[in-house]
Amino acid sequence: MFKKAEAMKNFVKYIFGMLLLVLYSACSEDFLDRPPLDRVTVDNYSKSFDELRAGTSALYNIVWFDYNERAGYSIGDIRGGNTLSKYFNAGYYRFTVNSLDANLYEAWSALYKVVAQSNTVMSNISLKAENITDKEKNAAIAECRFMRATAYFHLVRAWGPVMIIEDNIALVDNPIIPLNPVEDVYKFIIADLTWAARYLPETDDPGRVTRWSAEGMLAKVYLAFSGYGSTDGLRNQALLDSAQYYAADVCRNSGMELMDNYADLFKYKSNVNRAGSNNMESLFSLLWVPLGVWGSQNATLSDFAFHSDVVGGISAWGSHRASYDILALYQAGDTIRLDATFMTDGVHYPEINSASGGYTYSGTETCPLKKYVPGGPDDNEGDVAVMNSPLNSYILRLADVYLVYAEASLGNSSELTSGEGLTYFNKVRARAGMPELTSVDFEDLIYERRIELAMEYQYWYDLVTWYYFKPQFIIDYINGQERGAEYTHSRNPDGSLTVTVTIREDPPTTVTADDIYFPYPESEMVQNPSFNQEPVPYDFGE
Repeated sequence: MFKKAEAMKNFVKYIFGMLLLVLYSACSEDFLDRPPLDRVTVDNYSKSFDELRAGTSALYNIVWFDYNERAGYSIGDIRGGNTLSKYFNAGYYRFTVNSLDANLYEAWSALYKVVAQSNTVMSNISLKAENITDKEKNAAIAECRFMRATAYFHLVRAWGPVMIIEDNIALVDNPIIPLNPVEDVYKFIIADLTWAARYLPETDDPGRVTRWSAEGMLAKVYLAFSGYGSTDGLRNQALLDSAQYYAADVCRNSGMELMDNYADLFKYKSNVNRAGSNNMESLFSLLWVPLGVWGSQNATLSDFAFHSDVVGGISAWGSHRASYDILALYQAGDTIRLDATFMTDGVHYPEINSASGGYTYSGTETCPLKKYVPGGPDDNEGDVAVMNSPLNSYILRLADVYLVYAEASLGNSSELTSGEGLTYFNKVRARAGMPELTSVDFEDLIYERRIELAMEYQYWYDLVTWYYFKPQFIIDYINGQERGAEYTHSRNPDGSLTVTVTIREDPPTTVTADDIYFPYPESEMVQNPSFNQEPVPYDFGE
């Protein structure tokens, strides 16, 4: 009885905790600009179209805050081997994270807050919506289902079997629910995104998700699911075909294009909501409030910036740096993406300390983070403060879908030598100033995804989905990384880097199949005994 009461208390926090903080207005062009706490409540937000939109706007930032702050890059990039710090979250790159890890709990908790908030908003729309059309109602529900699906897509790749929750009230009444198998979680995600793709509009206010957002995410989900359960190293062709279909529709018909300049994706003028729109490449971003109150802002700035010199003198303590492994991977000439992601010796950044002519990084022993470090207050119209960046956080952008299209087109073949998938793959390379390839294999796709999306919380999730059908390949790939190495580096005339290991970490990281999924948070396992039991098939009510 005690365990049941504690479990209920714990999940009630998921459902209601963030709801009580900040809900944002949809009335202005920048719909997350300020919190209308005097007007928007759970009881009245669906009494008009504007209040309906305010109810869904909280799904774009505050419920994601704990994931974005530290947990996301710890899972996606430290665990993936793109970055490390010997002083912060080192267990992620060493594979020593246990069930008591605080950031692991923050990830689990935040993703289930997204689920719970999505369920709450959908329930209120169904029960209380007034003065809105069926089209408006369905579009708002589609936003919720998109968000819920995206949260579950993160959960299933991080933990494998997880709890599928559609009804918050039923959960409060009976909080001891079982885990559901990976296959069922993917089917649930696909059902949500398919519904969202049907009812979301093709265009909407800047930053709002659209049909193209849902189709892009669907393509990515189908591609991941296509490898699950493989026993012969091949992906499910029907699921690959679905991934290819949805990716092709986005590429051909959305009207979206890649930004001309890769580095501009991470600069104030072409990234933030306050600038008038998200850029043409963003399919889904977390929309933070510049200088917003705690929980509404992008708090990564002081963790990412290695010194106050690069953020206008505000406090910064970032000890993260590029791993040896990713630096050594960059191909000759791939300097546009390198310089926008990590700082290397002698590279000049005119957008940082711009009033003084810019900033030049000097140092050969570490390469600190540049991506999501936009400079200081004077470089960003004053919209920078301690743990408060003006930049939105990409969850899905068009280049990602281009690469999904290429990978789905490669499918179970050894090489991709023609077709649209290859064309869109080369569009990503061309934007980076890299030569086109006449054929692409699986390792080419690994390179392109890793370099294009580095420090965007993506890479570990990619490794997990590749592990589904290439388990030994991925284990060998991870074990071949120099995860904790110290190094020196220099830039060669052809644009390549010479990176030399100076100290190898001893003992080296050794990964097995038991390390692919994270342990469930200890508090959840204590309060819910079903975590120690076999997953139970989900009742889809079919």
